[in-house]
Amino acid sequence: MRQFISIVTVLAGVSAACAQDAATPPPPPPQPDSFWEGWAGGFELGLNGASGNSENFNFRAGVGAERKTDLMVTKFGAVYTRATREGDVTSNRFEASGRNDWIFEKGSPWRAFAQAVYEYDDFQDWDHRVSAGVGIGYAFIDSDSTLLVGRVGVGAFREFGGRDNRIHPEGILGIDFSHKFDDRQKVFATVDYYPDLIEWPDYRVVGKAGYEYLVDPKNKMTLKLGIEDRYDASPGPGRSRNDFEYFALLAWAF
Repeated sequence: MRQFISIVTVLAGVSAACAQDAATPPPPPPQPDSFWEGWAGGFELGLNGASGNSENFNFRAGVGAERKTDLMVTKFGAVYTRATREGDVTSNRFEASGRNDWIFEKGSPWRAFAQAVYEYDDFQDWDHRVSAGVGIGYAFIDSDSTLLVGRVGVGAFREFGGRDNRIHPEGILGIDFSHKFDDRQKVFATVDYYPDLIEWPDYRVVGKAGYEYLVDPKNKMTLKLGIEDRYDASPGPGRSRNDFEYFALLAWAF
């Protein structure tokens, strides 16, 4: 009888310990020791074309990387697009961008940011454009599934190879949003408004929105569908104010 009671006591202790371990959340991942650790990102590629009565070809490729810690979020990305129709090039554009957010303290919604963008485009009034800015951001929502961050700041841009090569100071007003429905589905959107501070009321707006679906978890392959618009209130003679791009891409994470 004593042996039976001892066995029951031991089993009860083991059960309680297991229950306590199950209720205790896993510890957070360790913070990277250096700036070169903790990066995650991927490559993306999309193309489509037709031949016969009409000939066209559209190509889009990109790469992106992101690093998150308790006090910093760093993002880099580059995209190249090219399109032809009946043998004529209708789009040839490259963009590289980066942004760093410094969170004031662990768990704080407030952050400071700095960003820079380089653009090359054969079908604008300019050949190259460089822009940069700094400001303050606030995370209205920052959970495991949803992120909503607003940003306000100041910056400047300069165009090369066009009719106006002056440095233009500009304001920055932006918002970033993303939401994960589950482990495989995600939506995202980002909008940036840049009012020109010396050529008022000229302004630029850059917006992007899309949907991602994890097609193959084993190979980390994701289907990405989206739309991007670059609006310029003063695009130059013979240029359209809106520059729309629709994309369907396959992305591979690394």
